[in-house]
Amino acid sequence: MSNTSDTSWRSQTGFIWALIGSAVGFANILSFSAQVYKNGGGAFLIPYFLALFLLGVPFLILEGIIGHKTKSPLVTAYSRDSGTIGRTLGWLAVLACLTIGGFYIVLTGYSVAYTYFSAVNAIPDDTKTFFIQTFLKTTSDITEWGSLSIPIFLSTIMVAVIAWLVLTRNIKDGVEKICSIFMPLLVVMVTICMIAVAFLPGGLDGWAYYLKPNFSKLFDANLWRDIFGQLFFSLSLGLGIIVGYSRHTGKSINVPKAMLSVALGDFAVSFISGAAIFGCLAYVSHTQQIPFESILSSDSTFEIGFIVFPQIFKFFGPVGSVIGVLFFFCIFIAGITGVFSIIESIAGNIQVEFNTSRKRAVTLTVFAVTLVAMFFCMGNASHLMDALVPMVMGTNMLIGGLALVIVFQFMSKEVKNDPIWKYGNRMHPYAFCLRTIAPVLLGIILVGNIFDEFQSFDFVKGVRWTWFILAISAAWILANKRESKAAMQKITG
Repeated sequence: MSNTSDTSWRSQTGFIWALIGSAVGFANILSFSAQVYKNGGGAFLIPYFLALFLLGVPFLILEGIIGHKTKSPLVTAYSRDSGTIGRTLGWLAVLACLTIGGFYIVLTGYSVAYTYFSAVNAIPDDTKTFFIQTFLKTTSDITEWGSLSIPIFLSTIMVAVIAWLVLTRNIKDGVEKICSIFMPLLVVMVTICMIAVAFLPGGLDGWAYYLKPNFSKLFDANLWRDIFGQLFFSLSLGLGIIVGYSRHTGKSINVPKAMLSVALGDFAVSFISGAAIFGCLAYVSHTQQIPFESILSSDSTFEIGFIVFPQIFKFFGPVGSVIGVLFFFCIFIAGITGVFSIIESIAGNIQVEFNTSRKRAVTLTVFAVTLVAMFFCMGNASHLMDALVPMVMGTNMLIGGLALVIVFQFMSKEVKNDPIWKYGNRMHPYAFCLRTIAPVLLGIILVGNIFDEFQSFDFVKGVRWTWFILAISAAWILANKRESKAAMQKITG
């Protein structure tokens, strides 16, 4: 599909900010800090930075080159070199994005609601009961649906409307303009927070905990699994999201340079957010005389964000509400820019594969994502997310990553022969990482995940494997239906 001026990025800077907006999300603001806290401080940071350059940057460049060279979304790009099987893999990624988008706009809605709660000082001292029972209306297990949470429902609808208003515009007047404003604002806000907590009593002690490595953790296999899981989750790899943005690039865009900036920007936001969060934890440790290691009893991303931190903000007295508003607004920015990229990826495939207008494709996508989101507004939402996340953002992303390498580094002449993969007369280190290191690492992790899954089997695991069976079946049907239609057009046309 040709790329015209009204559907291209206005500048490389705008493209980079949009990609950083896609990459930066809950994983950066909340999950990264939780992983560092759990995995020995600097012992997590050092190998994570190494993994970023061994896998993160090469994969970003690969997805960027796929979109840039083919000017197509993922399903169409796959079909050029791997036919129906490739189209099936592409649609599987689209259906994964649909599921992820369903709970991602709900989670972004959490930040909308909590920004309001903080502004009106509506969060009680018992933040855990408020979050789990009053806000989420959490049921005892996944089989008990429970009731609809009205604050979550209304916040989710608000996020969906914002996404529709932005994405129905062309790429440069919608996503690029918004991300070019809000992502620098996010960086400024988290940097100010980091500097401010350094002046709190005991605040600098948090940086010592943050940066000092516990090297014994490096021998823990779970550390390495967490690192690669965090990396793929944070950079949205293996789902075609980066491909979706990169198909709008013109000749002036330097894809490798842009992707390196995105990787460093994503890490910078994670690192600065972690420094600010560890400083806050150290302040609480200092003022309440609580051992730093025992402040967090859970590594749950959303328990930390919506239970622990509202408690921490109360230690700041009257200014705690202001800090809470800023904190949750930062989470909102990280969430909504991620929502943009997920919907753009899905809508792009619908637009091209079904030859429809951008507005119609975006409208259909937002409606579908919002419909899926309704399942995550019920009382069993947290149980449902816990069941699906290891599949849609774990096993499925690993399958997607392996498929990208196999198809576009070994089968696609258009992509694999791009000059970017050459360093003089030799193979570029990024190509070496993709063609040798990536398949081995991803294969080992994938086999390990599947082996762990079937060590024991319960209802929750049944839910996620049911999702996979239904998704791969639907993807196969979509792939074959579209192929049949294309073949009929050739015969009759």
